[in-house]
Amino acid sequence: MTIGGIMFWVTGVAAFLVIVGLLVLVHELGHFITARLSGMRVLEFGIGFPPRAKILHDDGETIYTINYLPIGGFVRLEGEETDSDDPRAFVNSSLRKQLVVLVAGVAVNLLAAVVLFFLVAWLANPMMRPTFHEITAGSPAEAAGLQVGDQILAIDGRTYNLIDLGEDQVGQFRSYLFSRAGQHVTLLVVDTKGQRRSVDVLLRVPDDAHPGVLGVSFDYNIGYVQGSPVAAVGTSLTSTGKALTLIVGALGDLAGHIASHPTQAPPGVQGPVGIAQDVGNVVNNYGPLLLLLLAAVLSANLALVNVLPIPPFDGGKMAIMVIKRVFGVRGVSAFEAATYVVGFAALMAFLVWISYFDLIRAGG
Repeated sequence: MTIGGIMFWVTGVAAFLVIVGLLVLVHELGHFITARLSGMRVLEFGIGFPPRAKILHDDGETIYTINYLPIGGFVRLEGEETDSDDPRAFVNSSLRKQLVVLVAGVAVNLLAAVVLFFLVAWLANPMMRPTFHEITAGSPAEAAGLQVGDQILAIDGRTYNLIDLGEDQVGQFRSYLFSRAGQHVTLLVVDTKGQRRSVDVLLRVPDDAHPGVLGVSFDYNIGYVQGSPVAAVGTSLTSTGKALTLIVGALGDLAGHIASHPTQAPPGVQGPVGIAQDVGNVVNNYGPLLLLLLAAVLSANLALVNVLPIPPFDGGKMAIMVIKRVFGVRGVSAFEAATYVVGFAALMAFLVWISYFDLIRAGG
């Protein structure tokens, strides 16, 4: 591997750990705050995972620690996974309090996704800007006076917003151009000096000798346009909804793929290695704003995965709490503890399985 390749993975993994670590820490903070507000006894709030490096503070009830493994954090509640005689223990609290504490992490991650989408949409909306890489002699583009390096900001007033998740912006742009073959279109372009101009172009009808309607080759770059805070609120909500919809679809496809083709790489689904590679691409090629956009998607992903009714996720714990109250079960049974162990083992096996395919894809 080259020095450049090593640095790519170093920056990608480092940024991935920071993003996921902060999102997990925010998730655990939701549990911590609601547990304290509801009167439950919180034994420890840890930054990172054990082994413990240092106790930062002890308020007489809760110790605040920093730990050596930089992957988020955790909250340790009295009576969460073992029996306890403490009336303030999680296991002895009302079902309503238990569910509020468990769902708080999911709610905070959803809120974080909305806030991150809002910041991106407000501060600098990422827009796809097709850029003329080459212009063919005698083409409609040359006849209209377009130049190599000109970037298309809009075509007939249409822009292509990368925050519009689930939409193939390049495909939409190309489809619109070809749908206007033989007709006039108005391009809003900006040249290499930053000067904007509106250009009327008569597109040709493509044939075997001239397959394109403009007679150019494109690069696809990214530009940023500041949005209004009011519009950004709507964008943040719709983008979070689209992110959740995409994740639900991906999980359904993944379940079907595991059942039918467990020895093949799952299409469109990545594990930690694949996500770290994507983060590296963003860090090295696009900058902090698209990194915020990726963090928003990951936060929505974390929220949805955690609400699944599968131990050891929060959704699995909520399902167990409800079932226990329905059947009048008290305390933490050996069966309940076993479900957490089995669920955690299955989660680790899944991560190993999907990371194997991530590594194969990363190696080309």
